[in-house]
Amino acid sequence: MHILYYSWQENTTSDFLFSMQALGHQVSPCMHELSYYFSGGVKSDIWDQLQAQTYDAVFTFNFFPLISDMAESLHIPYICWVFDCPHYTLYSNSMRNSCNYLFLFDRDMCQSVIRRGARHAFHLPLAVNTARLKEQLGISSEGGLLRPDTYMHDISFVGSLYESSHYSSFRYAPNHLRGYLAGIIAAQKEVWGIDLISPVLTPGRLAEFTAFMPYSGAEYEMLTAKEVFCSIIQKEVTSQERIEAVNRLAASHSVALYTGSDTACCPDVLSKGTVSYTAEMPDVFYRSKINLNLTLRSITSGIPLRALDILGCGGFLLSNYQPELCEYFTPDVDFVYFNDMDDLDQKVYYYLAHEEERCAIAAHGYGRACDLFSYHTQLTHMLTVFAAESKDC
Repeated sequence: MHILYYSWQENTTSDFLFSMQALGHQVSPCMHELSYYFSGGVKSDIWDQLQAQTYDAVFTFNFFPLISDMAESLHIPYICWVFDCPHYTLYSNSMRNSCNYLFLFDRDMCQSVIRRGARHAFHLPLAVNTARLKEQLGISSEGGLLRPDTYMHDISFVGSLYESSHYSSFRYAPNHLRGYLAGIIAAQKEVWGIDLISPVLTPGRLAEFTAFMPYSGAEYEMLTAKEVFCSIIQKEVTSQERIEAVNRLAASHSVALYTGSDTACCPDVLSKGTVSYTAEMPDVFYRSKINLNLTLRSITSGIPLRALDILGCGGFLLSNYQPELCEYFTPDVDFVYFNDMDDLDQKVYYYLAHEEERCAIAAHGYGRACDLFSYHTQLTHMLTVFAAESKDC
């Protein structure tokens, strides 16, 4: 296949190019900053490129309505692989274009776009470039893990704290509304894998919320106030959970926090700043004894890329419960999940004290990630599905 690849210089660009070329496909990359795809001059530029030569398909990570509309008018298939959730551009009417072949990492999100009229939507978990990581990290074919001192930590967490968000607008809400929100958040923090927030956002409550955070609609036609406020509350739940988790563990253990967030709310952690996705982050996951994953609450079903990154680096993954993570990987064999903060605390103590068991789980999870979630495997599956579906159109 000859694919025109529009990249917004996302973290996965080099892995995608390497893997597609290794599979024997011709890929013509066109790289721009993300803002370019929403700028005024983008339409004529992309149009000229699409008409300059013949392509079998256009590809992007995440969905861009403008690219979809142009592909639709030129009768060129548009393949996208969505790794953000929520992903607001999927609420555009362009999502229903017949040219679209949407691959979504979260099964619940996939079912949602099908209900909203997507013609070709498929569930496809994300991938990790295990071939690159094996060479980069020196993971031996026998599964042994060489661990130099650099980036070695007892516990590490890489990710945003979401400490600054739109939720702060509710601080001025009346007591009964703030109490209602606190109750929703407290209930959601007790359960993973089930969305408790959306069902309780009644029209009456949404009207109260908009009094403090006006919502007058968006450029995406199917995006409602309910989706927007649900996402805001889910992000606040995630923020509270991440801050609580790292602070609780830091009270008894050495915890390294790699983030661009303000870490003033986590005074006892080792604040390490940000790390490069390809150059430095694999070393953190590979050499930390325990790698935490606390999933963004809007990802109700799927395996977040962070969890696959950890497993694909041969790291020990300690995660919240996530339905698809437990579907594709075996708990206590490939990774370990916790149910609540007390359980998290107990499992950290246990696995720091049981190195042989911890390393065996990390090695087994790495093997599973190599078998099921390499780019070679996932892209082969994607293109096989695309070939079968597009033949019938």
